Amino acid sequence: MPGPQDARDIDRDSDAEIEGILKELSAQEEQKLLDLLTQDGECEQNEWLPTIAFQEEILEVARVHPHSRCAGIHQLFVLKGIVDPARMRIAWRKLQHRHDALRTTFGEKSSQWRQKATQRTSELVVRGAAIDERTMSETVGRHRAEGFDLVGGPLARAELVLGRENTHILVLSWHHSVVDGYSLGVLWDDLCQAYNDPGDAPAPLQQGEFAEQQSARRVARAKEAALAIRSRYPKALDGPADTRPRPHHVDLGGITLRWGIDDSRKLAARADELGLTLYMVLLAAYRSALEEKGFLSPDSPVWSPMSGRVSSSFSRSVGLFMNLVPVFGSIERAPEGETPIAALREGCIEAFGRQDVPRNDLIDILPELSAASALFVVQNSSTGTRDLVGVQRSMPTPSGFPPAAPILEFDSPVSGLFPTALSIEFMEDSSLAGVFEYDRTRLDAATATAVTDCLSGLIDKAIAGTFPW
Repeated sequence: MPGPQDARDIDRDSDAEIEGILKELSAQEEQKLLDLLTQDGECEQNEWLPTIAFQEEILEVARVHPHSRCAGIHQLFVLKGIVDPARMRIAWRKLQHRHDALRTTFGEKSSQWRQKATQRTSELVVRGAAIDERTMSETVGRHRAEGFDLVGGPLARAELVLGRENTHILVLSWHHSVVDGYSLGVLWDDLCQAYNDPGDAPAPLQQGEFAEQQSARRVARAKEAALAIRSRYPKALDGPADTRPRPHHVDLGGITLRWGIDDSRKLAARADELGLTLYMVLLAAYRSALEEKGFLSPDSPVWSPMSGRVSSSFSRSVGLFMNLVPVFGSIERAPEGETPIAALREGCIEAFGRQDVPRNDLIDILPELSAASALFVVQNSSTGTRDLVGVQRSMPTPSGFPPAAPILEFDSPVSGLFPTALSIEFMEDSSLAGVFEYDRTRLDAATATAVTDCLSGLIDKAIAGTFPW
């Protein structure tokens, strides 16, 4: 394969020449891709393996609500520099063979969901177009509309759009049943590794291995967690569980929130001064706003997705290892003699310790625990630390798309829908952006605005040092 210095400079090519490159690529790379298929042994994994607990929820939602497109993850990268489409196409294929999760399909066996790694992969789509806001929005929008076939696969897609002046876009789409937020940084680094260096890196542990390990211990862990919650937070189990069913067609509203670089740094510094994490500070403000407006009881948990990777052996693995974890602790329920934030801080630490406990198993044991009280996440997983050689990467947000990934529909349980969700994400410039989502059947726009105004006010107080900790 030619090195990056040998790649053709797209900046000097006309639109017609770009079309020629694409046609030439298809002909020249066919045999190389076939060779890649057969190297390093067979990829077919004939056995059906257990599904991961959170996959079971996703699959059930897909069956009961087949119209939902909420489980797609779509990443947009702007690449500035010389990108060799032939190298990228082979790198994409190698990435799929490195991680079984990207070749996984699902099926029902004896009334239970099972997963299997197959040989089926997707081809990198390569085309030429003007690189502008319209192209970005249309490309990502098309990927979102296409959906995925969970039974037939593939569950990963990629498209490279070649532009002029050495500016291109790359769109990577994954189904959330095989990729979680943590995996995204691993995938980008491995794609760069496959593009930059054709050699083989040591193979990581696979999603199927995680599934088998979880299957062996999940019942015992859920019983342990349920016993601890019943003992520590009995009032959370006193009220009747919300039995409102999940609608077939959700009607969600959203409000965007932003905090600039200076405010974000001050907020992080304030958290550090108090011996807290930024997650704890933001969660305290969120649940306090919900409690003040009457949408959350001080005894109810806020559910939060956590990585579920309790073993470092899966640090370079790709899959859906996350769980939704109940986080208890209100500043209104501080133990006597302790600071108001103490209960929430302790609740966060406890939740981190049970991030390997599946939500569906926990609710089976504790059906009186509200499974859809409120939802919160700080999306701070790495987007990757490597670079394509000779290429600068950025991750803009196309116009019309939220700055932080929406979570309410995807993270809601099969049988219910969270009334509110707050997703906060770090931007490339280290500022913070958030999306407050709400169920329009339970909150109108004015009420939702009142909640976010209260939330913003509390965060301003935290920055100023006047929050009632």
